[in-house]
Amino acid sequence: MNNNRPQTVYDLLLAAARPAPQVTAIRFVVDLDEVELSYSQTYEQLLSKLHKSVDMMRKLSGKSRPVVSLLLPNIPQAQVLLWAAETAGIANPLNPLLNDEALFQLMSKAQTDLVFALGPMYGNELWEKAIRVSSRLPNNPLCISVFSPAGEMHYDSEVHLYQNVHLAGDEAPAPSDIAAYYHTGGTTGTPKLACHTHANQTAAALAVMKSLQLSAKDIAINGLPIFHVAGAIVNSLAILGAGGQLVLPTVAGFRNPEVIRRHWRLIQDLGVTISSGIPTSMASMLDVPLEGADISSLRFLLSGGAPVPMKLHELALEKAERQLYQAYGMTECSGVIGLPNLAKTVVWGSVGHIAPPVEVRIDSGEICIRSPMVFPGYLGLDSPVTQDGWLKTGDLGYVDESGNLFITGRAKDLIIRSGHNIDPALIEGCLEQHPAVGMAAAVGMPDEYAGELPVAYVQLRAGAEISSEELLAYVMTHIAERPACPKKVIILEALPVTAVGKVYKPKLREDITDLLLEELFTRRIGPIGIKSRHTDSGRLVVDLWDIPLSEAEWCRNQLKRLNLQLEKLVFR
Repeated sequence: MNNNRPQTVYDLLLAAARPAPQVTAIRFVVDLDEVELSYSQTYEQLLSKLHKSVDMMRKLSGKSRPVVSLLLPNIPQAQVLLWAAETAGIANPLNPLLNDEALFQLMSKAQTDLVFALGPMYGNELWEKAIRVSSRLPNNPLCISVFSPAGEMHYDSEVHLYQNVHLAGDEAPAPSDIAAYYHTGGTTGTPKLACHTHANQTAAALAVMKSLQLSAKDIAINGLPIFHVAGAIVNSLAILGAGGQLVLPTVAGFRNPEVIRRHWRLIQDLGVTISSGIPTSMASMLDVPLEGADISSLRFLLSGGAPVPMKLHELALEKAERQLYQAYGMTECSGVIGLPNLAKTVVWGSVGHIAPPVEVRIDSGEICIRSPMVFPGYLGLDSPVTQDGWLKTGDLGYVDESGNLFITGRAKDLIIRSGHNIDPALIEGCLEQHPAVGMAAAVGMPDEYAGELPVAYVQLRAGAEISSEELLAYVMTHIAERPACPKKVIILEALPVTAVGKVYKPKLREDITDLLLEELFTRRIGPIGIKSRHTDSGRLVVDLWDIPLSEAEWCRNQLKRLNLQLEKLVFR
């Protein structure tokens, strides 16, 4: 340690447990109907299982620093295994929704030594997926079942057989050691592996602890997954590092609609002080009536992962009488860039306050950061970090005179209409001010003359009724920048989201391209097969089938005029 500040994740957890080892570290709500019977784990028990898990990982792998892949929901075992894997060697938490090929590529790149996966459960095929993928790897790593027993070894039944020994010297990790490989990217293609050092993650957790003024009195609900930095570091490690209590609401977390429906009651029953979630989850929570729940323990609400619509700030004050703060980060900086400034009133529209040790500069409109949280680079690839420590985020934005950071869009999400750059946030922000709209997302639709035309997709608030035409008329009267007015407003029951709840715009681009081509081709040649999709490199391509041979050249020409690439063509 340096100046009594922890420098590794292991040091941070040791320091947190030292003052009160018998207090509850993790509470797992197994059954929402029996919250009072929730499973709890003290800090002493957490460290004991962590030590035994470290011993288990090293002995089973035969390595002093094994790479451990985790295919687990956010349950107590996952928390222990994540921090144990970082202490023993390198943790590799993976998104269970990735397909077999993506998981195989990631584990191959990580050179996985052990796999811990959720055992068989009704409606869940994760264990079978783990077995299939591990069997393809050259070293055929052992798969260890967690929670539900399966396979050669069941973690829950056998971890007690290993040694609970405090680690010191070379047995313990160093600040510069790689702690984890976190994958970045969507649910298609093969994401990259971002390398986190212990120093990165510990600095991030300490920054969150300071910003949120966390203490051992805090009880925080975390329904996010461990493969996401917000779920693992911001909403888990920081709470545990402060000696607080981490509440895990069922195996499915915030993907369980009953957790959302009973959110306010959980706050009352468990004395929760901080509740957080990505904007889509927060919107659903705020749509649920309090029904008399006593939420006096709640200090504030916290959101991040995407810009928070102004409407959510209003709802937080109206429904819960609490401020909704926002945090901003990315995988490449351990989840921390901008954080709440509790000493000031929430600045609506800001994604967080910039404070030391984080530095921000704006380069041609793009947000660039430098801090101890910035990662060294991607595994096996050239580092995007400059020699003097700066990282481009890909987000567009600015910092005001008070240090509040604002995001105005993504560099790659800009809609370019006849050379005119349109920020999707302009359209989305306008629509989200309408009382019927819960969430909005704007994307570009291919156009022969303009290159792209803006279109908007919306998800209505619970119980709201309105037509696309009414929303289009609303936008036309509220957006002064005429080229930014969308050509269409399409209402969906739910916007497509990633596993962590971010709106997944590639799916919307595919959808609007399919709609455009279906309308264009049907007028001339009748019903045909059309499927737009993104390749692993992110390029939008089109597959066509059931095409009359006589119309093949016309179809090719139409796609060329729309600047779309034909990937596959099948004739009738």
